[in-house]
Amino acid sequence: MKKLLIILLAVLPVIAFSQEKTTQEKATQTEKKQKIQVKPYGFVKGDMTYASHGVYSWGNINNDYLASPQIAGASDDPALGFTAQHTRFGLKITKEGEYKVGGKIEMDFYGGAADANGKPRIRQAYVSLAKNNFEIRVGQQWDIFSPVNAATNNTNGNMWYAGNRGFRRGQIQLRYKLPANSLIQLAICEPAKEAGGLGADNLSAMPMIQGRLSTKLADKYGIGAYFAYAKFNPLPDVDNTDFSANGFGADFNLNFAKLFALKGEVNYGTNLNNANLFNIAGSALNKDDDRNSLGIWFNSTSKISDHFILVIGAGMDKNNSDNLGSGDIEQNTVIYGNFIFPIENGFSFAAELQNISTKVNTSDDNSALILNFAAKLTF
Repeated sequence: MKKLLIILLAVLPVIAFSQEKTTQEKATQTEKKQKIQVKPYGFVKGDMTYASHGVYSWGNINNDYLASPQIAGASDDPALGFTAQHTRFGLKITKEGEYKVGGKIEMDFYGGAADANGKPRIRQAYVSLAKNNFEIRVGQQWDIFSPVNAATNNTNGNMWYAGNRGFRRGQIQLRYKLPANSLIQLAICEPAKEAGGLGADNLSAMPMIQGRLSTKLADKYGIGAYFAYAKFNPLPDVDNTDFSANGFGADFNLNFAKLFALKGEVNYGTNLNNANLFNIAGSALNKDDDRNSLGIWFNSTSKISDHFILVIGAGMDKNNSDNLGSGDIEQNTVIYGNFIFPIENGFSFAAELQNISTKVNTSDDNSALILNFAAKLTF
């Protein structure tokens, strides 16, 4: 009996210590699950851009920027610019628990012309709440309409005015994961392009609606289909008729092999430019003056070696509107080759050559060659 008591007295502290250790481990695991994780990301980028002829940006002939969405102008004067304002910084925030909560904030310094005193600009800023297959995101994020970005070195260009429409805007986005790597997205968005004019900062009191269904096959081939609709009030001095922007399209991202990956989009819509979906057809004032446009773009990527990647791409924005006026843009076309030279640890050099051709109604066609050199450090 004494021996049994001695054994119990010896074993009990071990059991108690083991239970305490298990409790501590569980508490640590719970604390770890609830801990907020913040992951920085982004890149530092310096650019030199040369244009052989005049170009203007954002559909405004007064904007003679060198590194943004571009349309060839009539000027024969060349231009040269240096900037670091495409530099980008972001934070991804996650916290595990019964609900997975998180968010993202992303900024750059792009403000148009190559200004040495670029101001910070919010790109994305949203919070998210997810459980099982459902997620809700609230804040500024990328459009669901035309969601794919081209692999151009013009990182604030994204083939806009040459087939790619999507931008960023404030929205409530609902996401639901389906079986077989499929995803449904629905967004209730800010529709207006500007504080005045057709947008009038959303005086119609109606949100823009965007939706997309996408799927991924064999973890290599992604395809999607999307739509958008926005309603605006007419201008006060225009007949009281309904005005709306609407469109639909499809996107693809196909990683066939190391030497050949293809991605792009095709879309069609009415008055999309007025809803901040970039294309050459917009600014209609009433239902009788709707502007229709077709957009197509693609690029292929070949990873030839660890230190050389070749991207070749093209895009077209075609104005299919009736009754085009003198000076209206009929078509904008971009062809480009991007030569990327990764060095190591996220550092790379790139050289890109673009040809922009712009067809103007009842006027001479315009064209420009654009050469861009850049150094980039991604983190």
